[in-house]
Amino acid sequence: MRLGQYRGRHLRPKPKKHGPIVAMAAASVSIASPAYAGVHVVSPGETVSGVAARYGVTVQAVVRANGLADADLIVTGERLRVPQQVVTRSHRVAAGETLSSIAARYGTTVERLARSNRLTDPNLIIEGQLLRVRGAGSAPVAASAGGGVEASLERHAAAQGVEVDLVKAVAWQESGWRQEARSSAGAIGVMQVMPDTADYVNQALGGGGLDVREADDNVELGVRYLRHVRDLMGTTRRGLAAYYSGPGNVRGRLARYQKSYVNSVQALRQRFK
Repeated sequence: MRLGQYRGRHLRPKPKKHGPIVAMAAASVSIASPAYAGVHVVSPGETVSGVAARYGVTVQAVVRANGLADADLIVTGERLRVPQQVVTRSHRVAAGETLSSIAARYGTTVERLARSNRLTDPNLIIEGQLLRVRGAGSAPVAASAGGGVEASLERHAAAQGVEVDLVKAVAWQESGWRQEARSSAGAIGVMQVMPDTADYVNQALGGGGLDVREADDNVELGVRYLRHVRDLMGTTRRGLAAYYSGPGNVRGRLARYQKSYVNSVQALRQRFK
């Protein structure tokens, strides 16, 4: 790829005029809600099964949550409530972990973890302690050689000078911190990086030979690109819009689908502060 031909395409192809791309509406994101993890705005070509797979829930759960008469019929721009899976898992505390990091890993809250385990002091957990994790909205994120996805997010955020809570929120919005996540547009991994964006970061932004298919490399690619587009666009809001839809698609005023994405990420940042 010649760098002069790069047009800032990233997570999605250039949006069509008749409908928005995928977004999670920030006003609907309720971290404490036991029923719904958020709202998904249907993008062109998406299916119920694809939406269900993206959020780690069943097709039947999406159908029930939205009262769909036909699971094969959804339209661009339709807002689907994303049900939150209520499950119980066990987690053995590793060295250096905190209740807040465990809660973020499983998509739950410190308060719920403390209540489920009858912890009188949420700041006191012990290495090797077995915790019950109830109400998790997704499967735990995969571990990587760098000590886990969260450690990777923190390390590369610090290295690139980007706020940790912003990086974690973008990664959660994009994939739920899952390296196995794949989008219908071809985006890959934790940060949902498109292969051509990975090429651009490697060639133009100092990435070198980072592999988008490896979790730690994927995180570094995404964080490098996030820093780049924020610097390029001048503000965090416009930078997030550029990360989502490409710099060439960010105009004077953000489009509705871009605002939804930006607001959702900004709301999620509170979870990781």
